[in-house]
Amino acid sequence: MSSEVLLTVEDAAARLKISKHTLNRWRGTGEGPPYIKSGPRLVRDDQAALDAWAQDRTRSSTTDHGKGPRA
Repeated sequence: MSSEVLLTVEDAAARLKISKHTLNRWRGTGEGPPYIKSGPRLVRDDQAALDAWAQDRTRSSTTDHGKGPRA
């Protein structure tokens, strides 16, 4: 049995401290975190993947574009 924790859209948005609308818009443009689509209207987020996506966007300054080592 898998140990992954699946979050609803509402829970994922709350975890990122953004609105559900913003998360859905990011998904439509490809900017958002990876997600699982199990059916035509069933979307879930793997908590570990969501946290990794957010961590990958951590920056040390406004000029840090995520390339190379972080200071």
